[in-house]
Amino acid sequence: MRVLVTGAGGILGRHVVRHLVRLVPDTEVIVNSVDLTQRDAVRTQIVALPQIDRVIHLAALVPVASVKADPARAYAVNVGGTINLLSALDGCGASFLFCSSSHVYAPSPEPIKEDAKKAAASLYGRTKWQAECAAADICEATGRPFLATRIFSIHDPAQTGSFLRPSIERRLANEDLTQPFDLPGADSIRDFLPAEKAAEYVVRLALSSATGPVNVASGSGTAVRDFVQGLSPHPLEIRNTGSADTLVANISRLRQILGDLDV
Repeated sequence: MRVLVTGAGGILGRHVVRHLVRLVPDTEVIVNSVDLTQRDAVRTQIVALPQIDRVIHLAALVPVASVKADPARAYAVNVGGTINLLSALDGCGASFLFCSSSHVYAPSPEPIKEDAKKAAASLYGRTKWQAECAAADICEATGRPFLATRIFSIHDPAQTGSFLRPSIERRLANEDLTQPFDLPGADSIRDFLPAEKAAEYVVRLALSSATGPVNVASGSGTAVRDFVQGLSPHPLEIRNTGSADTLVANISRLRQILGDLDV
């Protein structure tokens, strides 16, 4: 089996490649090596490859600061890149897994099912929802099996940049922790899952016959303040400085497809 992986250099992508090799040792993992916004380059790469059986499309512009700073590039990468990839795959029967996001949902006090209202509050969420819709439409028109994994709040020790975990770890290393620790959204509830575990679920889903949207999450909520306290070696006096909301997944479909989950 040959699997093309885009975004293999990211946190989730590195774990996905490792799990592919672990779960299906004879798999040939092909790592995308071109800029997906360059349609001709994408087509040239796909044409030169041997027959591909599955595609796991993870590549995206994710950091909030980067997306806000350059919305045109965010749409070009997240939406345009997805369309370019699918266009290049025309004539290839490979199944297509699109890595979507919990950001497509509106916050809800109840665990969110896949058919819940879509109301992306962030620019990133809007790009992911548009890309997911485009991918679903193209795959349906071409008869390609399509699966959208909606990833909730993943974290990893190797994360960098503006993601929550590295941002907090930098503050813990540099601030006086005997003073009040102001934290925007401290009382919000999120569905946290290690990136390594999320990647395992993504790979197992890609190897399954499942189609349509699937939430990839732990299915349990944790207050942001508790997550942050868990990263600190010292007790913190956390002060909420923003509004609070809840974004937790209903993972019934994930369990239905994969069976028992170690979350």
